[in-house]
Amino acid sequence: MITNLTNINLINGNLQANSKDEIFDELAQMLFENNRINNKESFLFDVKAREAVSVTSTDGIAYPHSKSKAVIEPAIAIGVKRGGIEYGDEDGIKPSLFFMIASPDNGGDHHIYVLQDLFGKFSEKFITDIHNAKNEPQILNILINS
Repeated sequence: MITNLTNINLINGNLQANSKDEIFDELAQMLFENNRINNKESFLFDVKAREAVSVTSTDGIAYPHSKSKAVIEPAIAIGVKRGGIEYGDEDGIKPSLFFMIASPDNGGDHHIYVLQDLFGKFSEKFITDIHNAKNEPQILNILINS
C-alpha cells in the first residue's frame, strides 16, 4: 500500500522547519506541489483539527493525518528533521520522522489502513536506518523494504 502513496518527490530528508506548524506547512507544500491536495490551507486546517483531538506521535515518529475534502489523491508526505522538534508528545519525546497522511473525505477508512501499515514498520532500527539514509531514494527504499 505504501508504494502507491509516496515517491521521492514526496520525501524530504532534511526538513528546514523548526516548529510543529512549520513541519506541517513544509509537508503539506510537498503534497500540494505534487497534486495530491488542491488547497493547502484547507488541508492544514483539517490536519490541525485532527491534531487538536490527540497528538499523533509515538516513539520519535509523528504521523499527522486527516480526512479532507482538499485531498485529490491519497498520499503520504515524509520528512526527516535531524534532532527532532517539540511536538507536544505526552512522553516529551521530540519526533524526528514525520509521515503526513492525506486521505480523501469520502466516508472510507483509508487512513486507518495506512496507519496500520506504517505502524508495522516503526521500530528503532527503522528510525536509525532512515536517519542514516543519504538521500530521498534511500529513504523510499527503506520504507518499501521494512
